[in-house]
Amino acid sequence: MNVGSKEGVYSVLLEEFEDVAGVIEPTDRQVIAKGEICNTIILSFNGEILKRLIESEEVYPGGCLKNLNGQFLWYIYKCDGNQVAVMTALIGAPSMIGQLEELAARGFKNFIILGSCGVLDRSIEADKIILPAAALRDEGTSYHYAPPGDEIAYDEPLLIQLEAIFDKHDIEHIRAKSWTTDAFYRETPDKVKRRLAAGAQVVDMEASAIMAWSQFRKTKVYQFFYTADYVNHHNQTWDARHNERKADAMTFFTIALTIAKELERN
Repeated sequence: MNVGSKEGVYSVLLEEFEDVAGVIEPTDRQVIAKGEICNTIILSFNGEILKRLIESEEVYPGGCLKNLNGQFLWYIYKCDGNQVAVMTALIGAPSMIGQLEELAARGFKNFIILGSCGVLDRSIEADKIILPAAALRDEGTSYHYAPPGDEIAYDEPLLIQLEAIFDKHDIEHIRAKSWTTDAFYRETPDKVKRRLAAGAQVVDMEASAIMAWSQFRKTKVYQFFYTADYVNHHNQTWDARHNERKADAMTFFTIALTIAKELERN
């Protein structure tokens, strides 16, 4: 898509995808303290999970990422002979992808990502497991990792592998398309209607960028959501659904750990 101007026609910035190395790459940074690296790292958008693991003394510090806002630690968790890293995920596509870039540069191979999502389709109850099979790209980060387009699909072999793990362990789940947005408070009624018409059933803030990054960097990402609030466009209200959300946060960590154990077996 092009936009007219007094000088003529110019390309929209988000169409400038280039499949070449950047001037700065995450592997260019000198990592003084690499830290302890596992094959697999679990990244949770719910900070309560890591907090409770630390309180239980079942983890120990493995390393950290650093920026001007401070240090972001990952921890090592050992269970049943398996060892995985656990870290709190940063909210929003730019922060999340920056985090993944630096973790991959340090040597992590498998990225299990879990967090809540909002619901656009009221028929989907709270605490349901969602596999984001595709995502509408209503954010900017993915356009630096994939050609422009309205949506992106999850890597099919990885999606099939993840679904097979869920089926093996009788983990009920729903395949769904997500609407990935980078605006916390701009889910307007008309936008919700349009995203529903485009096939989205849930809403999040990172999935489309994660899919684009994973495919660009050829990394293995295993992402799932658990459903939380309902964005009710019919009467323009937000339903937090606190009374419906009964599952303990560690229930979802257990699912992530199940995935990690299966990956270690393969």
